[in-house]
Amino acid sequence: MEGRKKLTDIKGIRGAVYRAGQLQMRATFVVGGIANFLRRRMHSNGSRPSITAVMVGRNDDYMADFRERLYATIDWNTRYLIDQVIFVEWNPPPDRELLAYGLTRKFKMLRAYVVPPGTHQAINRNPHLQLLEYHAKNVGIRRAETPWVLATNADAALSMNLINKILDTRLEPNVVWTAERIDIKWDENRQREIGLMGSLRYLRFIPYDPMGTGEFALAARELWHRARGYDESLVKHRIGCDVRGIAQILAHGGQINKAGAVLHLRHPTSCVDGGARDFHGEWATIEGVPYQNPVTWGMQDYREVELAERVWQLEK
Repeated sequence: MEGRKKLTDIKGIRGAVYRAGQLQMRATFVVGGIANFLRRRMHSNGSRPSITAVMVGRNDDYMADFRERLYATIDWNTRYLIDQVIFVEWNPPPDRELLAYGLTRKFKMLRAYVVPPGTHQAINRNPHLQLLEYHAKNVGIRRAETPWVLATNADAALSMNLINKILDTRLEPNVVWTAERIDIKWDENRQREIGLMGSLRYLRFIPYDPMGTGEFALAARELWHRARGYDESLVKHRIGCDVRGIAQILAHGGQINKAGAVLHLRHPTSCVDGGARDFHGEWATIEGVPYQNPVTWGMQDYREVELAERVWQLEK
């Protein structure tokens, strides 16, 4: 044992051991992904729970080809698990077309809600934040009508092992499902869909935290409502708001189950790649949980003004 440890301390050998470990993880991921895909194909006619996925964003340059990533993940996720999608377009740039119009034309199961710049400016207390991500997710969670609601991101695809896990499990009303994150490759400005082979382009594994990752939190609609969503007192924050929301659910009687892996389409603006930067906002903790959102959380008291078919703007 001591001799093995000394060998791995040698720089070249240490690097070779690391690369071998990464190769093994990649091979295991690919083999498992194919097996789970074939298993899903064999049970393609089975019933699935009615789930709404809540996604948020704005038509800016936060990441390259955001629109293409968004279309690709919606297409993938609704093909295999999700029934409905709510997209919340927060603080849209006034000089660019709303994403909501193209989304509702392409995806008939999608509804969109627009939160205008004036509302963002009235709430936001951090000049570096153009998107209050978890306020936006509350807007969608509050308006979801299905028994189960998934808070997820525009660059997150559900892995086949996660899909099979959810399909093979009887969902319980007091369970919140969280997932580990695996980064996969996305070809910026060239790729348009994910597909089986695209879902297997392993780059990096992020160790699982039971409190989850912002890319995936699935719970019963009633449980989300009991907790009143994510903390709306956080008007300077973005990182850690997801973990704080899971802690809130636990404080209201929820229990955590691991769903599997969520596939994150890698981009350089992720805080995992370049570290936390000003546009990621301040870091939230679980101190002070449970928090108490108002009964109107999720902008329930705002009027819904129709802009187009299945597109509404929220106005005070």
